Amino acid sequence: MESRDDPPRIIDLITSFGSKNLPSGKHMSKHSTAASRETGSPMSSQERRLAASRLRPTITRTSVLNALEAAAPSCLDARQMYRVLSTQLDSVTLASIYRALKDLWVAGLLVRTEGAHGRGFYTIKPDGTDARYDTLRCHCGARLVFIEDEVLREHLRSLACEEGFAPDKESAYTITMTCTECRQPRKGEQ
Repeated sequence: MESRDDPPRIIDLITSFGSKNLPSGKHMSKHSTAASRETGSPMSSQERRLAASRLRPTITRTSVLNALEAAAPSCLDARQMYRVLSTQLDSVTLASIYRALKDLWVAGLLVRTEGAHGRGFYTIKPDGTDARYDTLRCHCGARLVFIEDEVLREHLRSLACEEGFAPDKESAYTITMTCTECRQPRKGEQ
């Protein structure tokens, strides 16, 4: 008898077909980034950031980074992020947003700041920023601006030394104040 390949069994075909999740219309454009990488198209800046941090560039992670980049210098919390991304992606959940934020924060791509009632707000850490970064921060936690002024840093270090503090090399200065949006009275409070 001749050796030949057995055709696939019909039950195997049905089982494998039923387990495949086909992307909906909302996902089509987002899946194109993974497909473009396979075809040799250049990676986006967010995908390069994720690859440099040894994180897989999932749809949720890249979408979170894109949303935070669009919101800068404002910070977003997980619920605000969910409201933004739920209109773009139909499979995003609040839990997946929390996981993506945690992964990105642990990898050092995000800065987390505390807001009112302990809410965590996130923003993208600028490229080239090491462990120490000086910031202007609003009391509400929803706005964070990075300061890259070496003269100011040295002046703050000298003031700290004059007052008896011994700042170490990794010292970071956060100046907390009220931003103009928080200072403006809300409707009905006047």
